[in-house]
Amino acid sequence: MRNVMALSCVLITTTMINSANPAHAGNDANFVLYNQHMEEKGETEIEVFSDFAHVGDGERDYTAQLFEIEYGVTDLWTTSVYLEGAKTYGENYDYASFRFENRVRLFREETFFNPVLYAEYEQKEPESRYILSVVGRKDTPEGPSETEHELETKLIVGHDITDRFNVAFNWINEIKFDNGLWSFGYAAGLNYVLIKSGLETEEEAREKSRSESWDLEKLTLGVEFYGGLGDSARGLTAAPDKTEQYAGVNLQAEFESHFHAGIGGAFGLTKESQDAILRLTAGYEFE
Repeated sequence: MRNVMALSCVLITTTMINSANPAHAGNDANFVLYNQHMEEKGETEIEVFSDFAHVGDGERDYTAQLFEIEYGVTDLWTTSVYLEGAKTYGENYDYASFRFENRVRLFREETFFNPVLYAEYEQKEPESRYILSVVGRKDTPEGPSETEHELETKLIVGHDITDRFNVAFNWINEIKFDNGLWSFGYAAGLNYVLIKSGLETEEEAREKSRSESWDLEKLTLGVEFYGGLGDSARGLTAAPDKTEQYAGVNLQAEFESHFHAGIGGAFGLTKESQDAILRLTAGYEFE
């Protein structure tokens, strides 16, 4: 698996050298919540995400990194591949998961909620720790520690209230292939553009990129809430003594050079949740 991660790093680096135009992903400033925004056809994004978690309750802290390549197959279909590495303190850093994600927007034109269908295959090792979503309940017994194969689906709805303000909601379903257990969760929140450059046209934006590549183009505030809603074994619930629930506050800066970076904090709202997670991201957008 280390060879797989090394090969992926080479592919990412090669792609960066040969490309240079902007794209637009579906999280904006948030880390879990998706909205209706898609990559444009032929555009690609590479990104590295990092979690640094204080778990609490006597459990060891950890760090986890997610390496992503995302591509716009069409204007309505975006596909992504993720590789995860993780380290629980006191143990070795190791390969942790492989994920293959697809998002399909149903309507090209703007509708009220702009529905998007999401499907992701996950191959997760016991070392996997990075939080891309939260599902299920903590009082359902877990099976033996081994590689898990899962399918996660989401119904994503989002709406641009203004050119600066977006709201979104995700309903999340996950099924484990080994035992058929269905788990459920949600994410909800907003993105608000705090600072936006005054460029009027795409041509002006390209000229600005050539001459002042590190000028700030946009600064976005993201607020998200997410957590588990139960499973098919013990029923639906959002009870604080049975589920993980989180609130996140995030900032993302986008620059004229097509580089973006973000920082956020996720805070556990229930006793079953981790205490706090520092979340960082850096990425590059190109054609």
